[in-house]
Amino acid sequence: MRFALPLLLLAAACGAAGTTDRVSVLGVDRLSGELAAQEADLSGADLTAVRGPAGMVLVGASIDGGRVVGGAPADCQVRRKVSGSLVARTVPCVSLLSQYAALERARQFLLSAGAEALLPAPVLADESAPPGLRYLAAADAFTLGEGPRGARVPAALNPGAVAREMARRQLRAVAEAHPEEAEGIALFLGAAAAADPGYLAASEPGGDPVGALDLSRPLPAAAPPSAVLAGALWAWADASGDPISAARAALAATRALGAASAGPAAVLSLVADQLVAAERDQACAVFRARLRASGIAACP
Repeated sequence: MRFALPLLLLAAACGAAGTTDRVSVLGVDRLSGELAAQEADLSGADLTAVRGPAGMVLVGASIDGGRVVGGAPADCQVRRKVSGSLVARTVPCVSLLSQYAALERARQFLLSAGAEALLPAPVLADESAPPGLRYLAAADAFTLGEGPRGARVPAALNPGAVAREMARRQLRAVAEAHPEEAEGIALFLGAAAAADPGYLAASEPGGDPVGALDLSRPLPAAAPPSAVLAGALWAWADASGDPISAARAALAATRALGAASAGPAAVLSLVADQLVAAERDQACAVFRARLRASGIAACP
């Protein structure tokens, strides 16, 4: 993460006053959307090994036949600052703790939306791994890589991108029977976590000049069902002004999906069926407009 080195050094050297549970890390400022040194509450985590409820970082591990093999916990020493908060002693460990903090924030968001409290998964940190956090369902593990070079925000620190990968793990059973539906909901949950329909653009080296990654954009006729579903859910979350409630309804809808074929209209019907009165009318109006079609059973 060479482009973030000055900020990593800043996170290691300074920070606002904190308590014994708070750790100086690098994260995305909610107002500016830029990287900044900040403090995070990582209660329950072993900071020296970079592991806790959100995941277990392993260095030098690999995946063989769907199993994680080899590797060792990170070895990160921390010190206490005059302010009382903790900080890693080396730049690489500031980076790892910052990435763990992003995992924990995503976990907390999903729990607030009614997600299951899963056991921590292995997180394979490797310089050769693709940039960002990537969920590998076959091994029930994540890979973690730096970069991409030239992006405004590293993918592993992008709140929406991290939440999307954590949501993919939550939805792994649904994805076996309904891959497009699971992908669409995970894509939407990332937007809800970041409060930004174009959250993926921040971690693209060239940005998103034509808006191809923006869930609020009009979709082309050939758009995949996952994008159609995510766009409809975001449009409703934006109209209602309550992304958390929309995320909660979307996750609840996945639990009601059966083995039969579904599709965006079926999922949106399950979402609308949880609502009443004006809230339901608003959601149905948004869903019909985004799908440009009828067929949403709960929205006659």
